[in-house]
Amino acid sequence: MKKILLIATVVGVAGFTINLIFFGDRAHNPRIFTAPEKTQWRPMGARITGQHGYDIIPEPTKWNAIHVGVANSDSVWGVAAPMFELDWVAEPSYFIGNGPLFDNEGNLYFSPQFYHGERVVLVSLDAKTGTRRWALPADENIQTSSPAFILNDPENLNSQILYIVGYDRITALRPDGSKIWSRSTGLKLTAKELLNTDNKKFHSLNYHPATDSLITVTKTGALFAFDRKTGQSIAPIGQLPGAPAISGKGTKIPEFILDRVDPLMDAAFGKTDAGLSLFSSAVNYIYGGGGVVTNYFSIDPDSSRIYMAATAQDAEDGTTDGKSELGAIYALNLVNTNHGLEFQILARAVFQGGTGSTPALSADGHRLYVSDNEGHVIALNSELDEIWRVDVGEPLVGSITVSPDNHELYAVTANDVIQLIDHGEYGNRAWTAELNGFDGYANVDTQSNALTATVTANGVVIMIGGGKSLLGRTIMLHTGMGLLDRMTGKLRYFAEGREDSLAMSVVAPDGSLYVAHSPLRRAVGKAIYPDLTPKITGGIARFKPVRLDLLARDAVCAAEARSANTSQLDKVTELTAINTDIRQIQVLMTQTNDAIETAVNEGDMSRETASTLRSMLNQITATPLTTETLAAAHTQLVNACDLLDSTPHQ
Repeated sequence: MKKILLIATVVGVAGFTINLIFFGDRAHNPRIFTAPEKTQWRPMGARITGQHGYDIIPEPTKWNAIHVGVANSDSVWGVAAPMFELDWVAEPSYFIGNGPLFDNEGNLYFSPQFYHGERVVLVSLDAKTGTRRWALPADENIQTSSPAFILNDPENLNSQILYIVGYDRITALRPDGSKIWSRSTGLKLTAKELLNTDNKKFHSLNYHPATDSLITVTKTGALFAFDRKTGQSIAPIGQLPGAPAISGKGTKIPEFILDRVDPLMDAAFGKTDAGLSLFSSAVNYIYGGGGVVTNYFSIDPDSSRIYMAATAQDAEDGTTDGKSELGAIYALNLVNTNHGLEFQILARAVFQGGTGSTPALSADGHRLYVSDNEGHVIALNSELDEIWRVDVGEPLVGSITVSPDNHELYAVTANDVIQLIDHGEYGNRAWTAELNGFDGYANVDTQSNALTATVTANGVVIMIGGGKSLLGRTIMLHTGMGLLDRMTGKLRYFAEGREDSLAMSVVAPDGSLYVAHSPLRRAVGKAIYPDLTPKITGGIARFKPVRLDLLARDAVCAAEARSANTSQLDKVTELTAINTDIRQIQVLMTQTNDAIETAVNEGDMSRETASTLRSMLNQITATPLTTETLAAAHTQLVNACDLLDSTPHQ
């Protein structure tokens, strides 16, 4: 994984400091966008869908896990705001390596990785204002934590539970911060083992339906399973067989870069618990300090099969040196044995050069998508047999985004966002995005190895950076968020942002975009071009929707496009897809109604237009939306979409 991480470390973008941001003189020109036209993209044919319900696993309307849900699709049902602007930056003292999560009450949650001052393991914010609601402090019981994980509470309608795990404790919380339970993980580390921080690093939890349990894995490959209701351990600690990762690719980062970047990071976020600068710590990890598991993992909610990207065993790379230059994908499960539940490896696939992404599943669990360090996107079946691979020219710097519609995939490299199509027996490239958010800079997609493109019902949300070329690399100095058209890859809209991120392109149910600030790369830009690059900062940024009339238009037109397609599906053979479509249409209608109300309040829509739209939508919601009422609902959605697409905008 070295080359991927080298790109993520050497290529940086810019940002600056707290709350609302005011730019001074800048040697760059963010491109000015007018109001985007309605997208012509439409779903075609039956969507890919699983058989599971949504009593415990939330609908994919928001971020409930690091990559939206249990399957790591990075795909949500709603629309992103077609126009947006930077609103605020909250909690700037925290370096945050994973995107924020959202509960169904409109609250935001994040876990910081590095910080000055107050040590906390979880922070909750009001998602609209950025105001802190509460924080869970680090103490003798909870000293470290992975990012939170959110599930529905099946025993309390419309309630949800947050789960966090650190090497010492696993804890369940209500959205108000109150604890439901807190248990020991059962991990016993010696004083010597505690010196190695990799032993303490847990990845976030995921849900295993067959056993109603919470699964996690440490950076060193130790496997854990806890009862969802009580937090009690339900299986002995397992172990993946890989050796710590190392790669022969890439070149060492020059000492003059380290000497300039380390002081910047120290001043902003302090040193790690091991006494290293944050940037140097990442470099040490790249060049020999690797773990067995360095990415999140997927669970198929239908079969409960677990997929983890890790490393191969030591000797498989031809050298017995305690390290591995090969990556591996493992399929495993919790299996009943004579001794009770145990982790068992069911299949594995080894990759030359390793794998650089969290494995992502198709919605039915029949396809697993990964990338290798040679620039290939690889499709595997559930038994980890390779079906096809596509060379995209350079290593991916984020997980593969998987849409349930039109067999679309999205791959993000250091320079491109690429749409691919899975045709079954083969895959191919469809388009390469136009990343032209800045004028006067080389425009390069700045997704890092933990940042992915996000698919919405009206486009693909990405981050774009502008910078200067140095030694064959583009050093990012400024950054912003963009919305691509799914049909063409053209940029529908772009707004400048505040800071680089190693996280995800997060979209909230109201269409807002959120960015977790983690300026590991953009600190390089600040070090090399200090006068052109604003001060580095941490925190969470919100891009608020503007022109709410266009948000309502995109939501209702997405519902119309889906209902038109759904009405053509076979009600016997494709009933599961139809029922999932109906759920998504209801989500889009709710998003439309909410946007209409805000549009009127902000002067983006006349009360007359709003009244007409509500009348159309009320005719749909007067009866439950079913296969029998879908055709009538489609007629009203056509009328509503046409009205918003033709009405002069206020």
